[in-house]
Amino acid sequence: MEKDLDIKLYNEYLNGEKDAFELLYNKYKDKVQYFVYNIVRDYQKAEDITQDVFIYIMQNKIKDGYSFKYYIYLVAKSRAYNLINMEKRRTEINEKYIFNETMKIEQDVADVITKNEKRQAIITAIDMLDDRYKNAMYLVKIEELTYEETAQILGESIQNVKNLIHRGKKEIRKILIRKGFDEMNKVSKVI
Repeated sequence: MEKDLDIKLYNEYLNGEKDAFELLYNKYKDKVQYFVYNIVRDYQKAEDITQDVFIYIMQNKIKDGYSFKYYIYLVAKSRAYNLINMEKRRTEINEKYIFNETMKIEQDVADVITKNEKRQAIITAIDMLDDRYKNAMYLVKIEELTYEETAQILGESIQNVKNLIHRGKKEIRKILIRKGFDEMNKVSKVI
């Protein structure tokens, strides 16, 4: 199981195996940086925060019961929003930061729709969603975190996360129907 391997590698790092942490770093660096970038919307800042997240995790032991994946995203979210809040206080800019994401699609779409068309349609639909739906869907559907972990990261109840996912899917269906997917009876297969 992935979670067990991550914790095993992390424990090896704590016992002096520096290579174990490098494996975790290589596995999660790009994913964490993507997650942070979609919060701060600045590549350099996302890169800096990602480095800071890994340094923090190297210096501070993960609490018992937390998976490595859950903890790293929790720290990344905290660091990213700390930066945003700091910048808001300093510059008093009241911008929203949007979260772009892509979804994994396991079901095949009809032969007439290519993989790229399907992906582009979903990305476009997700980009049109409210930020709360996007964040919940990204963490649950793309990063495969549990509803409980996602709820804690987003500061929502588990039921609210489930509601956000459900409503997000409904909105994506509406968007895809408007884009013509309904005519080909493909909406249910796409999301």
